[in-house]
Amino acid sequence: MRVIVFALNGLPAGWLGAYGNDWVGTPHLDRFAAEGVTFDRHISDRPDPDAARRAWTGKHFSPTESEQTRGPATETPLLVLGERAGESGSSPRTVLVRANHPDTDAPDWFYAGWQEVFDARPKPDDDSPLEELIRSLPALLERLRNVPEFLLWIETDRLLPPWDVQQDVFEAYLEDIEEEPGPKSQTADGDEPESDEAEETDEVEELESDEADESEGAEEAHEPEEPTPALPETEEPEEPVEPFADPPTGPFDRADLDLWDWLHKTFAAVVTKLDAELGAVFEILREEELDRSAAWLITSDFGHPLGEHGQVGLYRPWLHEELVHLPLLLRLPNAEQAGRRVSGFTQPPDLFPTLLELFGLTPPAGTPGHSLLPPARGLSESLRASAITQLELGGAAEIALRTGEWSLIVPTLVPEGDPPREPQLYEKPDDRWEVNDLRVRNIERADELEALLREEIQKAKQQPPGDAG
Repeated sequence: MRVIVFALNGLPAGWLGAYGNDWVGTPHLDRFAAEGVTFDRHISDRPDPDAARRAWTGKHFSPTESEQTRGPATETPLLVLGERAGESGSSPRTVLVRANHPDTDAPDWFYAGWQEVFDARPKPDDDSPLEELIRSLPALLERLRNVPEFLLWIETDRLLPPWDVQQDVFEAYLEDIEEEPGPKSQTADGDEPESDEAEETDEVEELESDEADESEGAEEAHEPEEPTPALPETEEPEEPVEPFADPPTGPFDRADLDLWDWLHKTFAAVVTKLDAELGAVFEILREEELDRSAAWLITSDFGHPLGEHGQVGLYRPWLHEELVHLPLLLRLPNAEQAGRRVSGFTQPPDLFPTLLELFGLTPPAGTPGHSLLPPARGLSESLRASAITQLELGGAAEIALRTGEWSLIVPTLVPEGDPPREPQLYEKPDDRWEVNDLRVRNIERADELEALLREEIQKAKQQPPGDAG
């Protein structure tokens, strides 16, 4: 088996057509989803880059460890691919492609377990941050052409600011195409009825026509001199609107609708350009017939907040939809199971056992998570009845529970100087963007869910590190 993973870091699920977005153009990712399996409710367990990489590679840390106190990791269990495959005489080759800037590199431990780390970093003179990846990928695939089994992992920070924004794509999103306000009434024949104003206009036009006929003879007798043509007025060209390419991480005034619009249209342009760049990558893979012999997977480490709940970037651990709901698309060889959607909850620790199963390997005892292949093939529906998320960030901490009907967010630590933040309860799936907090009207239900959340977290703390998740 060959497996290709795209880690599109910072991408929230809600910006893709596969997850219901109808205004951002992503035709290549839409095709990817149509040819694969879409996991509708993929919820991060810890939405930060380091924790995501730990979960993806089976190096998941114990819930008793905080972000600050957990011990360093010395190697990634991706090594288990080579070690366990060696027992059967074959060893999948593992290749990590860094298509990111150095300032967003992973910790050293993440790179330690790969047999090859291949740099396709953005070049200063390139037109696009992924141009070097597109340029160098064919040579890399040529070296892997005769390798029967490999894991090719491609990471990009394309969606993390500061963004490289193509001006014409951004300007396309600035053009608001609106119809004339108000519906036009029609007669039974489909024609628009004439109004009183229209009748009056007709009468005026008739009078003007009669006057014109009467004066026609006089005009022929005395033709006025042609007026001197006026010089055309020169209009100064409007300054183009620049994209909001580097929004600062921190609080965001959601009431500033112009700023909100500017920020979101900038990000839309970046997503659309990324989609085009990925389309070029996908075409290279198809030319190598890897659409037939390899499984492709797309996911993200966290969703980059864009002011939806008053913050931009990873500033506070506010566990709302835009931060924790991540894309997860799996395209099996030959587009097996094309178009299937999985509604059950999945989480990042599920990726590692899925990789092992794709290579025909059995996960080590105590590996957290569940393989995604049974639900992807319609053999099971729900991996979990709910999803738990927790995060410490910026001196704050929150825990959250998502069920099929509710999303509960519970602050456990609020930094000194921050405004108080109460628990919040949102109805799912109706309140997709978590706008209407219903906790005050559903106190008993919120208390029940909070008790369940704390009970599940306590159970996880009592498990050995390998069983967490």
